[in-house]
Amino acid sequence: MPREQKKRGRRAEQKAHKDESERKYDDAPEEPAAKRIKADEPDTYEQPADYIPFEQEEGQPEDHGPSGDMPFYGLLDAEESEYFSRASEMLELNQFQDAEERSLFVDSVYEEANGKELKIACSQGCSRLMEKLISMSNTSQIRHIFGKFLGHFLHLVQHRFASHCCETLFTHAAPAVMQKASKAQTKKKANEEDGDAESDLSLADMFMAVIEELKENWGYLLTERFASHTIRVLLLVLAGEPVDVSSSDSVIASRKKEKHGVLTAEAQEEKGATQKRGVPESFEPALKKIMKDMVSGLDDTYLRALATHPVGNPVLQVLLFLELSHFGKSSAKDPNSILRRLVPDESFEEGTESATFIRGLLYDPVGSRLVETMVRHMPGKVFKNLYRNNIRDRIGSLSRNTTAGYVVLRTLERLGKDDLQNALELIISEVPGLVQRSRIVVLRVLIERCVIRGVDTRPLANAFEKAYDQDPAVRLQQMLKLDGTAEKTAQESFDETKEGDDEERQKEQREKAPAAEKLHGSLLAQAMLAVPGPLSEIVYSGLLAQSSDSIIQMSRDPTSSRVLQQALTLPTSTSQFRRQITTRFQGHMKDLALNSSGSHVVDSLWPATKDIFFVKERMAQELAEHEMALRDSFLGRAVWRNWSMDLYKRRRGEWTGRAKGIERQPETGDGARPKSRIELARARFAAQQGDGAAVPASS
Repeated sequence: MPREQKKRGRRAEQKAHKDESERKYDDAPEEPAAKRIKADEPDTYEQPADYIPFEQEEGQPEDHGPSGDMPFYGLLDAEESEYFSRASEMLELNQFQDAEERSLFVDSVYEEANGKELKIACSQGCSRLMEKLISMSNTSQIRHIFGKFLGHFLHLVQHRFASHCCETLFTHAAPAVMQKASKAQTKKKANEEDGDAESDLSLADMFMAVIEELKENWGYLLTERFASHTIRVLLLVLAGEPVDVSSSDSVIASRKKEKHGVLTAEAQEEKGATQKRGVPESFEPALKKIMKDMVSGLDDTYLRALATHPVGNPVLQVLLFLELSHFGKSSAKDPNSILRRLVPDESFEEGTESATFIRGLLYDPVGSRLVETMVRHMPGKVFKNLYRNNIRDRIGSLSRNTTAGYVVLRTLERLGKDDLQNALELIISEVPGLVQRSRIVVLRVLIERCVIRGVDTRPLANAFEKAYDQDPAVRLQQMLKLDGTAEKTAQESFDETKEGDDEERQKEQREKAPAAEKLHGSLLAQAMLAVPGPLSEIVYSGLLAQSSDSIIQMSRDPTSSRVLQQALTLPTSTSQFRRQITTRFQGHMKDLALNSSGSHVVDSLWPATKDIFFVKERMAQELAEHEMALRDSFLGRAVWRNWSMDLYKRRRGEWTGRAKGIERQPETGDGARPKSRIELARARFAAQQGDGAAVPASS
């Protein structure tokens, strides 16, 4: 009888166990997403050793969180699900001919979704449609959705899918809170909805209704897994602060959040989402009451425990930010303020409760973010005490740590010239170690702050020359991670990971690390290029030492191509450098113009050759020889337009003037062509000769 085939080795056995556990998980019935353990049920599990329960206030009911299970709003049938899925795909593609056609499509989706808004918001497959629909809606349509959600927000903000819809709704309703619905729109809305009670409410009134609905549960929602994201948005909307979900350091949403319904940077600027907004007068007292209710039920010990709570920490950051920036830094003097309750002793001297609390957060991945918020917004006197007693002497060692290094970044942004000079001297000794471990974010910010404060950067340039290879070509490749050092550093970091991490997570870390290190290396080189003197000379000499093939390879790389663009266009770029580097691109203009990264380098060559006309003319001739290939490509057409190649082919003289930076002068009123500069010079010379000839004749 043949034996059963089995894979040998420990990894195969682990994989078999993993597959079996996944099958068991898939077969198990799914639990409700937001179901809470009732107070009368016995504890069937042990709490972690570091778990700190949040106690209730005296006089409150035993379970003052939302009572009961999540309500069920029904399911969409197969035909409705198919329609909304196709509508979501069309909104995602956004291939409408004009805004009017898109508006008509959105109206038709609203008609189909009428009465099913709550079902769609709670649907796993269609909640994304609701987010996209809200992002493309006008004020009247946003009020319609808002009215449908009123009365259900307590449950919607805790729902796994509907909470994202609430977040998007608050974000897009914020710019219109000062608007009032016209009487005609209100009457029309009331007729369509058969006298809906919410039809005459403005967006400001709707926000106040949301606050009234959630007011008894702020303490619970503060640390609720899904509701905490929406609560952060609501707080910022009430304060009139920018709600920028797309920002990389935003505390509104996690980095893993799918950006459905998130506006682009241009759209956010157009709608005012990135700027402070005016809010109704009723918002400020409501915001103060919310902030007081959130933390009043917690004593100082539990409030500090929120600093390391993965869900409560971001909300605490928003509360601290609003207290210090929106209500003024003088509010920090109040003994009951959040800042004073977290750090009661403003001196931060060794051994005090405040110093112990801050030092415990510096190396904590979650708590360090709260310290960043403190450093950014706390009053100047308190910051100076914090820096002098807890950071100044340790800034070198803090820079080496991946977590505490971000606190150092925020600290450098607030230092004056003298303190920055002292910090530079302490960090210089750590440059070799920082370079070896690719901890170069601190170095980049240090360079930028030294330029702003006027601190001499020559010692830092000498430290870079010693930390990297002496050969300029190899030095630049090490800086931009073009020599494989990124993969090597990633492998070293991978070897240091915990044994409990699974293979998929370790593989993901190995793949992300090289890309991040290449990006930071490129940003460091760009910061160095902006500094006149030895720092920029390190990068310029490294670029000139590269071969033509290496330059072309860098042009096609998404990260290193940015260095070439800056080197060709920054004021620190000399004409001598540009004369030597631009010749490396000849013979490769067509290939670069058709490349997503190289096309930007070709665009940068236009201003870089403004004083090297013969080089620009050769490059233009090379582009003209491949006209058809460029016109067949989106990237090629952009390069063709930026180089004014139509002028080059049809009106060479006008193109020459534009290539040399000579603006064409408008025609005179009599229709005659204005004289060129050479013609004006000849006229002046002739006038001088005429005056000189007239003098002897008169004498």
